[in-house]
Amino acid sequence: MAGRTAPASGQHGPARGGETSRAVISRAFPARPEAAAIATPPAGGRGPKGRMRGRDRPGPGSARAACGALVLVLGLAGCAAPRLPALGPAPPAAAHIRAVQAIPGWSLAGRIGLRVDDRAWSGSLRWTQRGAHYRIRFVGPLGQGALDLQGGPGGVELRTSSGGRYRAATAAVLLERHLGWRLPVRALAYWVRGVPEPGRAYRLRLGPDGRIRGLTQAGWTLAIAGYRRVDRFELPARIEARRGTTRVRLAVGRWRVLPVGDGASHNLSD
Repeated sequence: MAGRTAPASGQHGPARGGETSRAVISRAFPARPEAAAIATPPAGGRGPKGRMRGRDRPGPGSARAACGALVLVLGLAGCAAPRLPALGPAPPAAAHIRAVQAIPGWSLAGRIGLRVDDRAWSGSLRWTQRGAHYRIRFVGPLGQGALDLQGGPGGVELRTSSGGRYRAATAAVLLERHLGWRLPVRALAYWVRGVPEPGRAYRLRLGPDGRIRGLTQAGWTLAIAGYRRVDRFELPARIEARRGTTRVRLAVGRWRVLPVGDGASHNLSD
């Protein structure tokens, strides 16, 4: 998305004269282009001599220079994944989908990698969902930089560690406008659990064991690699979602199914 973008209505926080919201965010979260799949850096999370090479540093005012300080130790294809415990027989797919879609509250912590066109970001992720209300927090390497996305029926707000605050009616609009990320957050709330979003057509791909190994919905293709048992549910350990030149990879280190009482509240401070 080239050119300048006018600040959104409802924007809060300091901004220098003539700057777009993306330029404000880019000073705290410079993105970097990636020519290959996200790879795992050496131990310690830094490159040679612990510094970023000069050609990796984005130029000022880059239209898609948003939140790239989220470059953390991630490589869902390249990093060694822990061995998952053996699971029993798979539940029928239809019953599994209904049960997982109906979970009232949940949280996950893990690592995420995102590629949009020729640019890539990665970092740690914490997602808490209670009914229609959610909080998604991205954190960069060594705790540097953070994005906090909170939303519900009344709208969505994005906060940055540099003090920026941006609002929109939906998360998809907000992330596309300010970060250049094309992410269907409402659908992802179901896809990260390995099930389709209710009310929309989909196709399933089942593995030899009868478990869901992938699905296609709304032009996106989801692949699921491994499950963890969480209470009475089976939830994905790793997923990859693709559409066109956008790819999202998620490795979940911890799942929690929240008690019904907690799910009824909108306290998202998990």
